[in-house]
Amino acid sequence: MATNTFYLKVIAANRVFYSGRCRSIIVPEFDGQKEILAHHEDMVIAVDEGEMRFQPEGSDNWEYAVVGMGFVEIVNNRVTLLVETAEHPEEIDIARAREAKERAEEQLRQKQSIQEYYHSRASLARAMTRLKATSGK
Repeated sequence: MATNTFYLKVIAANRVFYSGRCRSIIVPEFDGQKEILAHHEDMVIAVDEGEMRFQPEGSDNWEYAVVGMGFVEIVNNRVTLLVETAEHPEEIDIARAREAKERAEEQLRQKQSIQEYYHSRASLARAMTRLKATSGK
């Protein structure tokens, strides 16, 4: 077993998205991104919705995913990412994401309560992230 890897498990609400050894994972935080490498200090980190990427053991390529909010737990060189959703870019329905973006933009144009405003803004951010992940496909 290589010493520069760690065990990664990515769990979404509806499935285990990934399980295996990794060299690196980069997750979206509320104020940027955080990279986790082997033997990282034990901690729990809040994860924001956005693009996540990881590098499986034995590969020079990065695998990408769009994740929902959640958290990552690092304990004893094992990393568990628990998120609401996790999707490969090719799994994203572009038409549905565009419709969600247009719906959210229209809701933002209307007079709303603060709570409705933040909900619409979150919907728009989610749709934009999903569309960004599919660009070039």
